[in-house]
Amino acid sequence: MLRGSLLALLIADAAAHADSTSWSLTANGNVAATDNVFAVARDNNPEFDLFTQVRPGMLFAYNSPRFINELTAEVEFLEYALHSDRPSVTERASWKGFVLPGPRSEMLLSVDGSTGQMNALSSRSTPDQTGPTILPPTQAVDVYQASANEYGGWTATKATHLSETGFVRWSATDDQLAMPTKTGVIEAGGQFGIDYAWKHDSLALEAGGSYLKLDRDAAAGVMPGSLHQRQANPRAIVSWRHDFDKAWSAAVDGGGIYVHPLDHVGRRDAPFPIFGAVLAYTETWGRATLSARRSVTPDPYLAVDTVNESVITQVAMPLPWLDDNPHARMPKLVGLASVGVERAQMLDPLTDAFNGEVYDGRIDAGAAWTPRPGQTWGLRYEFVYQHGDSSGAIPTTSFFRNTLYLTFALRYPDKVAAQVPRRTQSVRADRKDLAPVGAEPVVPDPTEQLQEGGDDDSGGGDRR
Repeated sequence: MLRGSLLALLIADAAAHADSTSWSLTANGNVAATDNVFAVARDNNPEFDLFTQVRPGMLFAYNSPRFINELTAEVEFLEYALHSDRPSVTERASWKGFVLPGPRSEMLLSVDGSTGQMNALSSRSTPDQTGPTILPPTQAVDVYQASANEYGGWTATKATHLSETGFVRWSATDDQLAMPTKTGVIEAGGQFGIDYAWKHDSLALEAGGSYLKLDRDAAAGVMPGSLHQRQANPRAIVSWRHDFDKAWSAAVDGGGIYVHPLDHVGRRDAPFPIFGAVLAYTETWGRATLSARRSVTPDPYLAVDTVNESVITQVAMPLPWLDDNPHARMPKLVGLASVGVERAQMLDPLTDAFNGEVYDGRIDAGAAWTPRPGQTWGLRYEFVYQHGDSSGAIPTTSFFRNTLYLTFALRYPDKVAAQVPRRTQSVRADRKDLAPVGAEPVVPDPTEQLQEGGDDDSGGGDRR
């Protein structure tokens, strides 16, 4: 009797342990065609090419009552049909953790590292997650990135929420020319925030800062030359959110960042206002946002500070044609899109004045079909436009490009032990567009399977 009970307990414990861990093989990628593979001006004979991007990898998940872990690793093979003799091989790995220290607190942790080529990085993200980005003068650029982030939140009362964040980010580029230009950007910092909510409104205050190191090494005689900057940048921002009803909401924020050079060579301290507004629609089965923003951020490909003014709309909505229930929580067919325009003004490395500007825009639209869990197939179209100021401190390329993708995201076995909730900036006063402590997200992400391939590595850093 006792032996039978012990055996039953051992079997139950083994089953519980098996349910708490999972290993999955993944394969993500695309087959694409572009009419401007090197992103050159139209009067400079743009060239057509086909390229294949395949990322085999693995996903490990571990679930315990207070600690969820995700570990992913990928090797990427990128090959051009007409403009390469052999495929380029790059890597990406990431770890994410979700911790519940107490009944009213939570922590999110992540470590990420990746390599890749500039002209193919944007396909790692879904069409609703992209936006306009300044591209360097040459597109045959190798990009290296690594980051570590942590977030802690505590619900002090029903209406009051406290939070803190910390981060370290590093990026480097190499244009692979005979006399190469290399850049390196390191940023580390954090912030504290307090959020107080009423029935339909909330008010939040965030304050923090960062240390920034910008390096650009160019060969002798190349213009612009080498640049090396060090900065300490405190910032503060106040935001207000309002819920019109259960689906519609709006948010407005404003504040400033103070750019304080530490090198004391010519450039003066300068404050810059930053602000933004968002109109959002969130439902159980989809989301859409329209945002306008002014921000100050370092550009990792140019290694200079830029002041950015942008308008972006992003949409992820189910298409009901393949579902018996068009409002299903996990629709089979999803429409994804983002449309954005941006003006980026470059801050002169030696003064607080603007020296050059770039206008860029992106249309990114597609559809993702998930016939069964673990399989997603997609069709995607991307249009990229950039107009650079050749007389500025950092010359940039003027071009436009069309690219058509056939995408896939596979996972076997499809079931995972747990998934770390993704935290984004809330646009609702009641915070129902965020994952509550210890619970699944209230608004499921219809692009969850596509995101297994990795986060977007093509952006110019977090907007500050």
